[in-house]
Parts: sequence; structure tokens; C-alpha cells
Amino acid sequence: MPWQITSSALLGLALVLAVAVYGYSRLRIERERTLQKLLARGAGAEELARAAGFGAPHRADLRRGLLLLGVGAAWTIVTFFIGGPAWKLGGAPAAIGIVYLLLWAMNGRPR
Repeated sequence: MPWQITSSALLGLALVLAVAVYGYSRLRIERERTLQKLLARGAGAEELARAAGFGAPHRADLRRGLLLLGVGAAWTIVTFFIGGPAWKLGGAPAAIGIVYLLLWAMNGRPR
């Protein structure tokens, strides 16, 4: 494998991880700012819990599933056109995303 492909794959992976870490940290910062504003305003316990993210795990499964499915599909499509067997690695996040989507679909059903 030429060194250009290897280095571009490593740089791409580093970019994906950097964007994920940045997005997660921005989410945490904004959530903390929202909680501080609610505390300063004197919000109730239910509103604080909802702003902290404790309110709806049902929607979190949907978001995680769609995100992982999208990452897996994007990885597979891009690396398929580059060539080589690396496109098969997109199946792992796609499979985990499908599991999250199944959990989201089954969450509201009676047992």
C-alpha cells in the first residue's frame, strides 16, 4: 500500500476523532451554561433534570443509531472508491447503529 494512502487514512481518522471530541465538549459546555442560567432563574427540579439530559433516553438511542449508521455508511462509501479491503470496517459502526435503532423501536412497546 502506498504511503500516501496510509497517511491520508490516518489523517482522516484523526480528523473524525477530533470532530467527535470537539462536538461532545461543545455539547457539555452548552449544557452546563443552560443549567447555570436555569439555576440563576430559579427553575424547578423537573426543568433542571430535563435540561441536564435525564429526561428522554428514548431519543438518545435514535440519535446515536442514526449517527453510527451514517458514520459506517460514509466510511464504507469513501473507502470503497479508494480501493482495498478497508471498506469492510464500516460495517462495525453500522451494525452498532442498527442495534441502537432496534432498541429505540422496541423501547415504547409493552412487554
